[in-house]
Amino acid sequence: MADSEIRDAYTFDEERSELEPYGWTCEQWRPNLMGRPDRHNELELNLLRSGTLTYLHRGRRVTLEPGRLTIFWALQPHQIVNFEGEDIYYVATIPFTTVLQWRLPPAFINEIMAGAMLQEADEDVARLDDAVFERWLSDVDSGSREAEEAMRLEMEARLRRLALSCETVGDHEESGSVEDASGAEDGFSNVEQMAVFVATHYREDIQVREIGQAVNLHPDYANVLFREALGMTLSDYLLEHRIAHAQRMLATTNEKVASIAFASGFGSISRFNAAFKSASDCTPTEYRRQHQLHD
Repeated sequence: MADSEIRDAYTFDEERSELEPYGWTCEQWRPNLMGRPDRHNELELNLLRSGTLTYLHRGRRVTLEPGRLTIFWALQPHQIVNFEGEDIYYVATIPFTTVLQWRLPPAFINEIMAGAMLQEADEDVARLDDAVFERWLSDVDSGSREAEEAMRLEMEARLRRLALSCETVGDHEESGSVEDASGAEDGFSNVEQMAVFVATHYREDIQVREIGQAVNLHPDYANVLFREALGMTLSDYLLEHRIAHAQRMLATTNEKVASIAFASGFGSISRFNAAFKSASDCTPTEYRRQHQLHD
């Protein structure tokens, strides 16, 4: 573990803005008490090598044990309130829009979106995770786009395997289907359903009106609920999915830019070019030149 000891270990920055994204990350963190909860719209993966870590999560204390990969939707407020041991632990974050686009088993996604913390139940699989995270850290350190793409593919595969043998951490009696999720009284269940609807239909010609209708809400009210929960409008969330899809196609295929624009849900090339440059700070052609993984 010599490499682990010389890497920088992160701690929570209480000055960071709420809902500020972490993006794709794989890092080492050092446990510390958090003065306030954190929220960000990513799936968070935690793996402790030793000691314990206790979160205040959705009003409950949930303790993570070492050697068990744990995941949760970090849009739910979470705050470290206790820990034992001072060994570093692994943290990875994956944009939740990407997680939804992976089409993971619906029951697995429902549990995550209902607010459960899920951990690996298979001890034989769990024993491999320390080496897996070390490899991911090395991929990030390498600065190689190919290595980071391999890491992302492995993260997707790891979640698919976790879906086969996961269990809930702590007592989450209220977790279950999206419709049963706690927080339904403030519209959070509706937000979850809208997020899933967007992830399923973003490549189609849909508008905010259709998204609201999918959960039987007026589009204006649907937009208010969504913005309060995720910090962005439904239009921005829809655009985020479409841009992410286009970026993946530009990096991994030789499809023409026009074909990619329409395949990502855009109705015109001009709209696609303007939205892509605004989101990516470069044109689609420049993005492909910088990120394409093969000739």
